[in-house]
Amino acid sequence: MSEFLDIALSFPPVVFSFGLIVVVLYWLAVVVGALDVDAVDGGADPEVEAGGFWGAFGFGAVPVTVVLSLWITLGWIVTVLGTTWVRSADVFIPAAASGIAVLVAGLGVGMLGAKLLTRPLSRLFDDAPATGHADLVGKIGVVRTGTVTLDSGQAEVIDEEGAVILINVRRSPHEPEGIDDSLFARHSKVVVFDYDAADQVFLVVPVALPPGLEVVEA
Repeated sequence: MSEFLDIALSFPPVVFSFGLIVVVLYWLAVVVGALDVDAVDGGADPEVEAGGFWGAFGFGAVPVTVVLSLWITLGWIVTVLGTTWVRSADVFIPAAASGIAVLVAGLGVGMLGAKLLTRPLSRLFDDAPATGHADLVGKIGVVRTGTVTLDSGQAEVIDEEGAVILINVRRSPHEPEGIDDSLFARHSKVVVFDYDAADQVFLVVPVALPPGLEVVEA
């Protein structure tokens, strides 16, 4: 274990190691609902569109967070394996030269691998906008984050063609009092009743509201 840490924190793997920690923390935050990945709107960040920086490398309409996550992860794997091989080689290789060579290989192979892996993923993001926001209003979804609040939350809904779509959802600021927070817990069923165009999120309520309660649309 100590040898592995020594390699991971040496040059050039260390260039990717700290980035990998950020990637892991980011996706953990996505899983628990602290951050969102906008799947319905395609998640196409400006930098990734055809005319942007990432588009110049052929990544297409894929969120920049996905591209960077794949690039950093693959680059880290390549540099760790490359550094391990250099240290175990029988021939003498200058540390500076080998380090730079492994770093270049990590950057290049990481980008190439990310490009190959994002091709099938881009289809998911390209297909998502085909479902309009209005088409999802009235749909029943299942909460996939730890809970749904006024600031965060995600749920899965099924569109008219039977495709499962992950959407960003929120509780309504006009929600009446008396709705238990447990009704918005993971795996709970909610109804999409409106779309907030300003924040680009769907507003939801539990499938079964307490008697006498009504929700006012935003």
